[in-house]
Amino acid sequence: MKARLDLELILDNGTQVTKKLINLLKAVDETGSITKAAELVGISYKNAWDSLNITNGEAFLLRSEGMKKNSGSQLSLYAKKVLEIYDNLLNAQNEFLAKSCKKLNIDSTDIKNLNRLGLNLSARNQLNATITDIKSGAVNSQIIATLPNGEILSSNITLQSQNELELELGDEILLIFKAPSVMLAKADEKLSVQNQINAEVLSVKIGAVNAQIVMKVGEQNLSAIVTNESVKALDISVGDRLKAIINEKDIIIGV
Repeated sequence: MKARLDLELILDNGTQVTKKLINLLKAVDETGSITKAAELVGISYKNAWDSLNITNGEAFLLRSEGMKKNSGSQLSLYAKKVLEIYDNLLNAQNEFLAKSCKKLNIDSTDIKNLNRLGLNLSARNQLNATITDIKSGAVNSQIIATLPNGEILSSNITLQSQNELELELGDEILLIFKAPSVMLAKADEKLSVQNQINAEVLSVKIGAVNAQIVMKVGEQNLSAIVTNESVKALDISVGDRLKAIINEKDIIIGV
């Protein structure tokens, strides 16, 4: 198991030093410009200036050329010290969390249950799976995961998301997707799409326009919202075997 927490410092003058402010300070240090730093972290110049223009204590910024207008900006010694303290505390925090997690005796069932604490989502489908392959490209990554019953699903996410989630082979994850994104086909139908898994119909609830089909995939349930016409065309009944098809771009990953 892994754990990660954001660090926030409260300085003696009451200034809140958040991760966002730290990233901005580092961007100013790298570019020598508030304008370029704001662009780098994705905020407006005014937002950046308001964050950096500390008046109730030590200043974070100095003009590069004796306070001349448009001369560029550089971090004050005070700001550099704040960065140093922040990074040291963050490293200490991460080391403590890593050591603490190693001491915890948590089995796979506990890990699966932990996701319920932080993933109260509107997406009805949340399937437990294990990462069995990762194919990373320049921008996106294909995460291939195996369900407990051996069925395989893949998710296409950004490379940044893969890195932020620290996804590795063997990790226990949740495959999360909404019921309307699930398409259905007969079990014997030959399909060329990648994400297709076998499921058994547990219930069929017909509405005014759409129907909810609840299916069983191994020991996990899977829901689909399809039109009443689709139910009629496929002649869906309880106990039927179907193929559930989910586009890999519709699947997000929870850890």
